[in-house]
Amino acid sequence: MIARVVHIIDRLPPDGAERLLCEILRYRSSGFEYEVLCLVEGGEFEKNIRELGVPVTILGKKPGVDISMLWRLWRWLRHKQPQVVHTHLFTADTWGRLAARLALVPQVYSTVHSVNSWQKWPHRIVDKMLAKVTTSLVACTTLVAEKLINKDGISDKRVITLANGVDLERFENISPVDLKSEFSLNPSLPVMAVLGRLEPVKGQSYLLNCLAELRDRGVAAQCLFIGDGPDLEALRQDVTRLKLDETVCFTGFRRDVPQMLAAIDVLVIPSKWEGLPMALLEAMALGKTVVAHHVGGIPDVIRNQKEGLLVEPGNQDAMVSALADVLRSDALRSEYGSAALARVQKHYSAEALSRAYEDLYRQTQSGCLGSRRGKE
Repeated sequence: MIARVVHIIDRLPPDGAERLLCEILRYRSSGFEYEVLCLVEGGEFEKNIRELGVPVTILGKKPGVDISMLWRLWRWLRHKQPQVVHTHLFTADTWGRLAARLALVPQVYSTVHSVNSWQKWPHRIVDKMLAKVTTSLVACTTLVAEKLINKDGISDKRVITLANGVDLERFENISPVDLKSEFSLNPSLPVMAVLGRLEPVKGQSYLLNCLAELRDRGVAAQCLFIGDGPDLEALRQDVTRLKLDETVCFTGFRRDVPQMLAAIDVLVIPSKWEGLPMALLEAMALGKTVVAHHVGGIPDVIRNQKEGLLVEPGNQDAMVSALADVLRSDALRSEYGSAALARVQKHYSAEALSRAYEDLYRQTQSGCLGSRRGKE
């Protein structure tokens, strides 16, 4: 019998968890029948998932505590009768797991995509209670797994670690964007980029201060801020205040992120916290140098001075020095980029992750899943 799997998620914008869902669905096997259920709305990746032949349903959750959502979700699940429900992100984790158990779904999983440092005690209580009715929590990094067990008090028997993966085939033979022409960049200088939603947790304001100090040290630089978000206007003001108009360019939201990444020289990840960023894996799949904060699952993937450079969060002097090192040396960027590509090819493919998810579903069905911890 073909098992039916429903992935439940809040919405489908072009962000990391949503991109990961697209990637693993691309490599699904014929032994499972998949559907995606969006609690709030669709988004950019809705079309991508439908083009893969996977149905997408949108329930249209109202803002706040929408009690009717639980009824609608329970009724939908009772009609579909999936063998597996797999949830992603806090809203879907909360409503999805509760409704799945009320609908008597045999297997319920939740992927934890980051350490979720934003959570307050009410969120942690909800997660801990729902963990008791979850077949397994899938942590995307060892750090996330340790946080779930040691800080959130979730039994290690319910936690496994499966690292995120990237669709390596998608990054073969990519034609890079002509960034230097489109954004009037200096063709003689390497191009840095920071990719992601413009919001405080991503550390873009901190990076601007680093870029100003880099300039003051006499290191010429240019950096693209790829993405959009609530901090855009504040960041523009910071650029003006720091006199970085010739250094920084805001590209806005882009649908051609792989082509953008293919054209840069250095990806900077100045985030305050992360899980395992898809942008990191994508840049590595393109053989790019990465300079990042030592947070979340990033150190699981990038080993300092091997596949890139890692800096302790908030250490502006160390970040500036790291950026200066890679900007000044073509050979160093080539060395780190080659090592990054080899590492992601060996350990972090979306195809391997998709197979690992399906193995998890099968093993639980057959009663073979014990206290298993995934390894890199």
